[in-house]
Amino acid sequence: MPDDRIAGWRPSDSDLFTTYGDAFVPRRREQIETVADLLDDLAEPHVLDLCCGEGLLAEEYLRRHAAGRVTLLDGSPEMLDKAAQRLARFGTRWEHVRADVHDRVWRCGAYGGVMTSLAVHHLDGPGKRDLYRDLYAMLVPGGVFVMADLVEPVGARARDIAAAHWDRAVLEAGGAEAARAFAQAQWNYYRLPGPDPVDTPSSVAENLTWLSEAGFAGVDLVWLHAGHAIFTATRP
Repeated sequence: MPDDRIAGWRPSDSDLFTTYGDAFVPRRREQIETVADLLDDLAEPHVLDLCCGEGLLAEEYLRRHAAGRVTLLDGSPEMLDKAAQRLARFGTRWEHVRADVHDRVWRCGAYGGVMTSLAVHHLDGPGKRDLYRDLYAMLVPGGVFVMADLVEPVGARARDIAAAHWDRAVLEAGGAEAARAFAQAQWNYYRLPGPDPVDTPSSVAENLTWLSEAGFAGVDLVWLHAGHAIFTATRP
């Protein structure tokens, strides 16, 4: 989820995303359920929610797994507060850490799974490669990494289609009000005229290659719509 410490990201962006997130994220509920599906049957039920945002992924994971535990990580105190309110009913089954996806100090521990949504595209290519290697080291054998994120189309036609499908998804989910807010905020990455200082997604092929190079097995693309993809990878 969005992180207020990322250069160019403002608290007002967090407010906008909180208000319209269900529309701005294509098929958001479907994405959440898919991420949770990929984290079923973990040998170690402790999961890291990287850039947790409002805690939607954590909520679904904890709801499904009575023995599950989640460590929430985010750079935004506002988002961590929202997540804490959402997860209050789960008692002591969660904890939180304030840190940024770019930081290295949090990259330790032993988890059965790591899940993340709309965060890793804020890292450049070398940053993603370093992250995947670090996450591999943080997972126990058999541990699973699941990532929902933006991807970079290779060709202009694919980019145009991703842009159009994203606009349509926002309108269908949130109606005219959400569509206007989406357009006014210039939120559709695929319609930007040039490089963006905040969003630096990589292609599907690059992500699959870097995950494999990090040592993961079972590296796969599970879901793709409107430029948003879900990847999975397992530490052997």
